[in-house]
Amino acid sequence: MLKIFCITMLGFCFAGVSAQNNLSFLNDTFSGINSAVISPTQPFLSPNPWDSNLLSADAFLNNDYAYISSESILGLRNATIVTANPNKNISGENQSDVLDFYNKDKANLLFCSDVLGPSFSMSARIKERKYVFGIYSRLRTQTSVLDLDNYFRFNNERVSEPNDYTFEPVSGTVMNWGEIGLNFAKSIFPQSEKQWIVGVNVKYEIGLDAANIIGKNLNLISSEPTLAQNTNKRNIYATDYDLSASYITNYNFQSKRYEYKQNGSGIGLDIGIAVIDKDRREEAYNYKFAVNVLDIGYVNFKKGINHVFKDGNTIWLQNNPVFENRKFESPEEFLQTLSTEAYGDANASLQDSGFKVGLPTSINLNYSQRIKEHHYLNINWIQRIPVFANSVKRNNLVNANYMIQKEAVGFGVSASVSEYKDFNFGGYFRIGPLILGSENAFPLLFNHKHLHAANFYMAIKLYPFWDNEMKRHRRQKCDCEK
Repeated sequence: MLKIFCITMLGFCFAGVSAQNNLSFLNDTFSGINSAVISPTQPFLSPNPWDSNLLSADAFLNNDYAYISSESILGLRNATIVTANPNKNISGENQSDVLDFYNKDKANLLFCSDVLGPSFSMSARIKERKYVFGIYSRLRTQTSVLDLDNYFRFNNERVSEPNDYTFEPVSGTVMNWGEIGLNFAKSIFPQSEKQWIVGVNVKYEIGLDAANIIGKNLNLISSEPTLAQNTNKRNIYATDYDLSASYITNYNFQSKRYEYKQNGSGIGLDIGIAVIDKDRREEAYNYKFAVNVLDIGYVNFKKGINHVFKDGNTIWLQNNPVFENRKFESPEEFLQTLSTEAYGDANASLQDSGFKVGLPTSINLNYSQRIKEHHYLNINWIQRIPVFANSVKRNNLVNANYMIQKEAVGFGVSASVSEYKDFNFGGYFRIGPLILGSENAFPLLFNHKHLHAANFYMAIKLYPFWDNEMKRHRRQKCDCEK
């Protein structure tokens, strides 16, 4: 069972770099439908009568288990990465381009990608009240492993594993899914001095791939190998285990191809409310405060495969000829082999089909203050609040950004704290249909002693970015006497 933890977690870490949404741009009043995914009320503030997104992509990775020494994201294209080896004096602390490990007692990984496909929103006035309607398509990937008991640190440091080691409970979840969302926003309380806006996203979730590992109990015993075994590794045995592994994927391990099909479905909901202080005759506001609850819901994978390992025989994990130097062709082959070791039957661990994965539920509080014309200061606080069991989890984030936004051009700088400990700096730039940004820009361009996190945002939009309130006013029909 140690091997399945290792394979899964390392696969999560280095599968790629994916979403912390770019809050700098999404606080821009011209972000339109793009901002609906983080605040359902924000599209209401767009001064444009319509807005469309052709494609946007957001990528975020943060972990404190592994890093690459003295590198940048762009520099990885031409780098030759080697793995740390204390026996050969290869370490990330003394040379560059080394995949090395922090070796803390606990390890964490938060990874997500967010691709917003063709999306559209429009505003309409019905009985003198403004309404905003939108539809968007979205492809999301998210992985969360928090407080993993880092047994791997012993092997990383080339020290002997303890004779007896008990894992603390742990869980890890990854999900890849599509989303079709309907956005609706309108003003409420028309008699109030402030403008109140309510917004909602109703989302159809399309489950593609998912995996969930839950370790309630696991005890590992190690002993010295015999002369006939690999003397560089101690024998490791799993006892007193209570673990479950569930997965489903579109990857065909025989043809080595990804074959798209829907494996799960669900419903999601985002809700938000905002209060705005503004002159009703002006588009710009003095301040805005919004509360949003995001990603309430789950995806049901009815044909998901479940394996449970509990109260079985002692499993010989390391130095076992059954596992050593064997290439497993699929997760199922590995799990069946593990079941044979635990129960003498390849299918004994297989349970009934189906499992659910909760969406990465969070609360987003936003405050925006106009400093002067076109200049705004924004503060966002996002806190994960998992609602359903086996939920993927997003990163906790506090973000402050200062921006200048006009019809055709917008730009800003930001500072953020991820997981209340990692400080990042970035910003965004918008010119016409193109938006580029990052909430953690330095690792993209500059070498970092410990490269372990990154973020990038890109969007291509169509909207009347050469339009403004004065031009729209001039186009209106005049009822005055000639």
